[in-house]
Amino acid sequence: MWLKPDEIKGVTMKPLCLFVLLAALSGSAQTNQPPACCRHPYRNFGRVTVNLTPLFQWWQHGGGDTPGDHPPGIAPVPAGGADPRRPLSAWKRITGIKTAELNGAWVVDAEVFTSPATRTNEWILLQNPPAAEELQYYNLQALLPQYDAQIASDQKASQADLKAEEKAAARAKADANGDKWTRQSVYGYNQLAAQKKEAAAAALADQKQYEAARDLARKQLAALPGANGRYQLDCFALEIGRNSRGQLVFDAGVMGVDGAP
Repeated sequence: MWLKPDEIKGVTMKPLCLFVLLAALSGSAQTNQPPACCRHPYRNFGRVTVNLTPLFQWWQHGGGDTPGDHPPGIAPVPAGGADPRRPLSAWKRITGIKTAELNGAWVVDAEVFTSPATRTNEWILLQNPPAAEELQYYNLQALLPQYDAQIASDQKASQADLKAEEKAAARAKADANGDKWTRQSVYGYNQLAAQKKEAAAAALADQKQYEAARDLARKQLAALPGANGRYQLDCFALEIGRNSRGQLVFDAGVMGVDGAP
């Protein structure tokens, strides 16, 4: 569940909604993140599902880039040849920035990798782009300043309530030593002091909740590909060929939930 920017303001001001958002964030939070490109192994093409796990494993082991440059225990690639062990050779790693959209596809100023060390630069068309992930990236970016503002507001409220508590408690103590008329106000000031103490504690608790949500949102944002505040495409996609304009076309497939088709 990811919130649209115009929905954020109302949510961040309500603690109950915060718990809902925290649960959504926790459900998608992961530790030991793989490289950005090696996510979403299951890709759907209609009734066909492709599992990219073998490609991910090959890629994360460094592939077979050049002779003499390979992981221990893995034979080097023959000079001048492609790695015969590379699975799913039609799938390429695509990185870059979306510059436009065309009928639901992305126009991307891309780097196209055939191995971890072999790449070319192309203007490509990407079908089935990770639009939901891009939205998630910008939603998280929009949430962070909202959290910061609420944390600052809670800090201010807590400090003000603590000062009011001290003032009311001091007045109650002073009036307790006065005449019978002033002593009548002691109970009211003690009640006010208790109320302000409770309010300060509630503001502090609210602050800690939003700090936890902010930290989780930061972690989620760091796990997504981005640079200079912009979402950056980084995924594997199937090379389809060139269109009538000579533009290289890729299809990322519909990304399934990691761990299941």
